[in-house]
Amino acid sequence: MQGPIAEVNMPEMDSEWNGAIAFLDRDGVLNYGSPNYINSPEELKIIPGAKQAINELRKLGYRIAITTNQSAIMRGMWGEETIHAIHERLQEELGVLDVLMTCPHRNRDMCGCRKPRPGMLNHASHIIRGKSHSTVDWWGEKPKPIHPLDLMVGDRDSDMGAGWAIGARLFKVDQEIGIQQVIERIINGDPGDDFRPV
Repeated sequence: MQGPIAEVNMPEMDSEWNGAIAFLDRDGVLNYGSPNYINSPEELKIIPGAKQAINELRKLGYRIAITTNQSAIMRGMWGEETIHAIHERLQEELGVLDVLMTCPHRNRDMCGCRKPRPGMLNHASHIIRGKSHSTVDWWGEKPKPIHPLDLMVGDRDSDMGAGWAIGARLFKVDQEIGIQQVIERIINGDPGDDFRPV
């Protein structure tokens, strides 16, 4: 399987959209994670406050892009139809999400989409606004974002690395608290957390 699995829930647009994107990890940010993966819609348990946080981001004008590593797919534990069913349930709980990007690969597959690589975020940016970042110097300065309010919320350093690579503001959360831990900071224009990828 090449590249990420993309689910798009946006109307066709006549021109490029130039607003901000909230890139959100899924497990540990919107729903409780599991060391054994979320294997079915029934296992998906939303973290309290996640729906309200999504609504706040919408009020601020953000497009919402979910970016999630799900190597269970390439491990043969379940297939693409399962991720679609899980994401259907996620949207029943949280409302329609603009783009849901899933990397199905394992670390050893060396794909460009598995976080901390920025492939999923770039792909989502291209879907939403018709442009994305092209190169990353991991030892250089943090890249300039396409939009100054772009942000990444995640519970792992791999999320922070992917967000750093596109110049987004970074917000790391506790996986038991999720996005509600940082939503007030986002609303108040906080520049985000410091992070160095190497």
